[in-house]
Amino acid sequence: MSLDTKEVGELLSRIALKDRSAFEALYSLTGSRLYHLLVTIVKDEGLAADLLQEGFLKLWFRQHSYPIEYPWAWLCQSMRNLAIDELRKARYSKEVSVSDPMSEADKGLATLENGAHPEHQKLSYCLQALTPEKRSVIVLAYEHGMSHEEIVEHVKSPLGTVKSWIRRGLMELKRCLN
Repeated sequence: MSLDTKEVGELLSRIALKDRSAFEALYSLTGSRLYHLLVTIVKDEGLAADLLQEGFLKLWFRQHSYPIEYPWAWLCQSMRNLAIDELRKARYSKEVSVSDPMSEADKGLATLENGAHPEHQKLSYCLQALTPEKRSVIVLAYEHGMSHEEIVEHVKSPLGTVKSWIRRGLMELKRCLN
């Protein structure tokens, strides 16, 4: 099933006007994919379900308009940000360790390759095309929700290098996915 980003944008516009049927349609259209995204990040199905509910509630009560150009990307980023905030809260109570960032990147790729959606397989293919360093820092940042400083500690590279790997890796992913 392919996701129509134009339809997502139209539904978001209607939700801004408090259209309940648009809200239900958006949940039906995107809920499963967003749930899987959240599970990938937080590694807990119950927590992912709670975050999905929280994200949709925030969406409903938001008082401003939504981005028209990239509505699906905006929606994914909003949910990802919720998950990262939750992970960071959890880190204050107990330290989460990632022993080997390269193996964590490979685990992330295995999760994507086992995904049911063709987009996951394409993303996995594009991630494989990156250098191990770029792939590692992108997975640590976007799947594990690590800050740049945390990534620097794990990969033992300077902050500027980590930022460059992330930026260049994201540019390469964008080219590969388009």
